[in-house]
Amino acid sequence: MGKVFKFALILALVFSLTLSIACNKRFEDVEGTTDTTDNVGQEAQIEATKQDVEIEMWGWFSFGGSISTFEEKTGIKVKEKIIPFHECKNEYMKALANGTGPDLLVFDSSFFGQYTVNNILENLLDEPYKAEKYKGDIIGWESGFSLDNKQLLSLSYSTAPYITMYREDIMRENGFPSEPEEFGKFIEHPDNILKVSKKLKEQGKFIFQYPTDITDIVGATMGYFDEEFNYIREGEMYAKAIDMAQEMYDNDLISNKNFWNDTGKKAVNEDKLVMFFLASYAMDELEKMAPDQKGKWRVTTSPLGIAAWGSDTRLSINAHSEHKEETWKLIEHLVTSVNWTVNVVPSYIPATTYNEYLSQQKDFFGGQNVYPMLVDLAINMNQYKLTPLDEEVRELYLKGIWQSLLDTKNSHDKIEQMRKEIEKELEEEKNVLLE
Repeated sequence: MGKVFKFALILALVFSLTLSIACNKRFEDVEGTTDTTDNVGQEAQIEATKQDVEIEMWGWFSFGGSISTFEEKTGIKVKEKIIPFHECKNEYMKALANGTGPDLLVFDSSFFGQYTVNNILENLLDEPYKAEKYKGDIIGWESGFSLDNKQLLSLSYSTAPYITMYREDIMRENGFPSEPEEFGKFIEHPDNILKVSKKLKEQGKFIFQYPTDITDIVGATMGYFDEEFNYIREGEMYAKAIDMAQEMYDNDLISNKNFWNDTGKKAVNEDKLVMFFLASYAMDELEKMAPDQKGKWRVTTSPLGIAAWGSDTRLSINAHSEHKEETWKLIEHLVTSVNWTVNVVPSYIPATTYNEYLSQQKDFFGGQNVYPMLVDLAINMNQYKLTPLDEEVRELYLKGIWQSLLDTKNSHDKIEQMRKEIEKELEEEKNVLLE
């Protein structure tokens, strides 16, 4: 799908939803002025209807027992529709553009930004939700807001910081620190990361997938834009990441194997890819792809000593829902009743202190207890605001990094060149969103 068409689709969606909601509001206003002589009967009918409410929610995984508990507690039925993750974005967009869709939508941060314009999702700061009371209790509160920062469109359910997964046995055999805490300290320094990469390359082993491995993580501490849609990926740490990308490229330290496809799986099982810098949910995927390596891997903090946001899962109410209040009750229940999560951090801060969650040990990672570290990273990372342009700017950023590898400029000049090209490319869309 072309850039212009994608952007036009977003704008069309906003327009159709705005028009539809306005029409519904006018209808409600007229209906509210109708005289009635049977208020008592109507109230009884409304109460009976509440007992038959069924909330529909869409997502790529099931909330299982949490849903059952909610149904028992409230008498409200919940219907879950499970959609393959890679289909969610298009299915959501198609339904919302038609003025349909479920009451509750489960979003991933990778595509939530497309819905941060007004009138698509309910403002959770309004009555009857009054979500402001959770402001100090939710990790990623700020990343759930609309473009104008006036509407809270979602609550984060769980979040995943960037981590480092590495082969402890291979690090130890090559004379590097191998225990998680000491290895995390070791890779705070760029020279040490490159030293590991160069030595292991001599054995046909790699720790980098692509030259963007480190720039991705540093960039994830800041997002892409400021409030005026100015591109903001710059600064000393980012320049250091650009320098590292250049050294990876110049010294053939890049495997060009993707963790998420068969080439990556093959490389892992052949001991050719022995380290990854990914969001914490990738721990589950690694265990599935290489079960025979159980006990050989460990987890530590992300490189360069930074806490960076990988992704999160968030919950929103469809502006077209006919059961908004009941849906909000379900969101509150799901967010605040979580006792533990696997490979990610509950966004509800009180849940991050529960012993049931913190005491989990990961057998695949040598019995390591990773959760206190994940919580510390999540609490300290910046969950930046998401926008409709994030998907497009990511493509431009990746293109810019690859192009910079062929340039002889210094890292700061490369960053400035990327900034100019990205802002020029996005100028039209930026102006529309700022109107």
